[in-house]
Amino acid sequence: MTVGFPTAVEASWSSSRLIAAFNLPLAVLTAWLIWRSRDWPLIGDATIFHFIAGQMKVGAVPYRDIADVNMPLTYAIHAAVVALGGMSDAAWRAFDLLAASVLCAFILMLVAPAGRAAAILAVLAVLVMHLLLGPYAAGQRDFLMSIPAVAAAWASARAAEDRQRRSLWLPLAGALGMTAACIKPTGMLLLLLPALAMRVSLREAISIMTGAAAVALAVLGALAAIGGLGAFVTMTRELLPAYSAMGARPIPEVLNALQWIAPITGLALAAALSLTAPTRLSAAVSPRARVLIGLTAFGLIHLLAQRKGWLYHVYPLGIGLACWGAWALAALPTSRVAACLIVMAATLSWLVLDSVNRVENYAPLRAAAAMQSALERQLPPRARVQVLDSDGGAFLAMARAGMRQATPHIQWFSLLLAKEGVRRDFLGALEADPPSAILLTNDQWPKGPGFAAADEWPELRGFLAFHYDLTLTGTQDYISWRFYLRTR
Repeated sequence: MTVGFPTAVEASWSSSRLIAAFNLPLAVLTAWLIWRSRDWPLIGDATIFHFIAGQMKVGAVPYRDIADVNMPLTYAIHAAVVALGGMSDAAWRAFDLLAASVLCAFILMLVAPAGRAAAILAVLAVLVMHLLLGPYAAGQRDFLMSIPAVAAAWASARAAEDRQRRSLWLPLAGALGMTAACIKPTGMLLLLLPALAMRVSLREAISIMTGAAAVALAVLGALAAIGGLGAFVTMTRELLPAYSAMGARPIPEVLNALQWIAPITGLALAAALSLTAPTRLSAAVSPRARVLIGLTAFGLIHLLAQRKGWLYHVYPLGIGLACWGAWALAALPTSRVAACLIVMAATLSWLVLDSVNRVENYAPLRAAAAMQSALERQLPPRARVQVLDSDGGAFLAMARAGMRQATPHIQWFSLLLAKEGVRRDFLGALEADPPSAILLTNDQWPKGPGFAAADEWPELRGFLAFHYDLTLTGTQDYISWRFYLRTR
């Protein structure tokens, strides 16, 4: 009997079974990580947006009454979470898991043609990456924008594959791309994904832009209806460029953030291997595969455009690589599939062990509890308080104590980057109607830790000395705070 090489169908079946076998322990690991994450607290950037959502409930308008540089849909998402679940840790955990579930559904639809096993592997890899990043990554904007980004990639692929319904798929792709841009501006690049899947005519390009315009008009119209559109335009013209340049790092330092997508290293290897044998992997040139490569390229551009290299900036790139890598893996020879899965298993073993031994530092939560107690003991609900913080727990304290912000400035950067007239207006607003209290933390980013931003501002220092007593101070680990109570 002559022993020959396995046919393409046999090789594919062998690879599929190998991937499916790998998925079983990976699913168990994912389930354990989900269970382990059940008590993740509301912490980090989420507390800022929950605080802003709380201010919106009592009439504040983003940009006009709250100085911040995020896109409108971010505030709407947090406002919905707060309206439905309040400020609790459980509500935030439930939302993060719901968002992950929606993302997984779109990943399954996007990668499904490569086979069930490959699509499930992409889902599990993304979930493990997300869960290993920890509670500070829960519900991050870059994670949330990845949901419409993956959905836009799926709609773009369907537009190429389903000619009869192309007039529906293309506006949907445009709408989803603009939805992502309403969370992070780089999402505008997703409008190019249909052009990677197919040759786009002028009429079809107009169709894409029509979908995008519908979302943009809805978001900006809602902002105009509540009186925040003018302030939004001013923010994008003046504060956002200065903020974007602040703390920018060289490209090699930004790329250090790639360490956070280590859980999908094996799939990144599969994507790279697929490029070395384009003639053998016919799927590599299909419209859907081109969209997957485009989604990954978008993730890389998104990471570099942020210029800061923070851990959550890697989400679009990591998710794009997971999808592309799983797609490519399904078409690789069995030996290469095995090599990629071995790399993935070895990487995950090391990362999970590190995660088990890691102890999270929840100093902001301890500081928030202390500041919340001070606010509730000294002031009635909805009292006007001027808070200036970044990630020191004061926003969570203000939100859970139900206090109202006195001026639009909630973080030091909006004052430190602003023109002198903005700083004068800030002091003028305080002088015209001094709030009941002022709460400061030593997290005065972009300055280093301390209280220099307030202590070295003579006019503010004089205002505090005349109107307030430094009633309470506290230190929880690396966070210090001051509570000034009005006396006259």
